[in-house]
Amino acid sequence: MYFRTGTDWLRTYPALEKLDDPAWQKAVHKMNLMEVPTGTVVFRPGDPCANLLFLIKGRVRVFMTGDNGREIVLSHLKGGDLCVFTLTTLLQTADYSATAITETPTRAACLPAADFREAFAASRGFQDFILSTMAQRMHDTLYLLQEVAFERLEMRLVCFLLRHGDSGEDRAIEMTHQQIASELGTTREMISRMLKDMERRGCVHLSRKRIELTDTRQLEAINTSLAAGI
Repeated sequence: MYFRTGTDWLRTYPALEKLDDPAWQKAVHKMNLMEVPTGTVVFRPGDPCANLLFLIKGRVRVFMTGDNGREIVLSHLKGGDLCVFTLTTLLQTADYSATAITETPTRAACLPAADFREAFAASRGFQDFILSTMAQRMHDTLYLLQEVAFERLEMRLVCFLLRHGDSGEDRAIEMTHQQIASELGTTREMISRMLKDMERRGCVHLSRKRIELTDTRQLEAINTSLAAGI
């Protein structure tokens, strides 16, 4: 669903809210708001890029799928984020090479591709914002590739459990083994085997779509040992 927008959404992007040059202001008045429900495909491989989306609220998962059907999650976008794949697609005038799906009800401001290019060429402030965003997102992507290529999967799984378990009061993670496998770029079978081993050691308790951290000290000890190559 699209509808006209004011400028209140810019509070989510403080750096852009401060810009007052004519080229950027012209772009702002060309935008519409988009609201989509959970589970909506925002873009998929081969789609042309029609808009630059400024995410205001909600969460969007961006991932790639290999020929063997395995997925790897590239990023989770939230309010105030821009998708680096959209930016590179726009700047290259190419088609998307990844998939994005909303994880929650989502609202975004949409800047048409032609108006993006016009603002990017004419507004130094907008250009600086876009280049800074791309540099940070590319750094995050390179870090992900480094993890997948060089770090042991067991250590990455332990770090994932500790990081996500800290976000809940009961130190539990509401995810399937397949979802975790997609996050870490591996197979469900590998994740299930490692989690069952951790359960035997008393580190976690497994139930349907739920992993409870029962001994975080032991998980931290495992992580330390793996990092030291023991």
